[in-house]
Amino acid sequence: MSKDMQIEVLGRPPEAATFEGNGTVRHYFKQWATLTVDGLPTSFEFSTDEVLPAGPAVLDPRSFSVVNGRLQVTRPRLVSLVGAATAVKPSSAAKVA
Repeated sequence: MSKDMQIEVLGRPPEAATFEGNGTVRHYFKQWATLTVDGLPTSFEFSTDEVLPAGPAVLDPRSFSVVNGRLQVTRPRLVSLVGAATAVKPSSAAKVA
């Protein structure tokens, strides 16, 4: 029995933020998303280097790590699915005669 999982980046304006530590400065954005598992929604805040557009997203494989034999999501990194279908353009060789 598989449970459906969906992630939706919310349309709220992103919040610019800065982290300073160990002599380095990181500029990033805070955004909100909704995670729905088996029809039950929950919201979470995530940080990203580039603003993601509102809409469906998936977890980047770099989000996962294994600690003591357990799979963990230490820092969620999202990949937007908005525009992914329009990014693929057919080549001129693919035209039907």
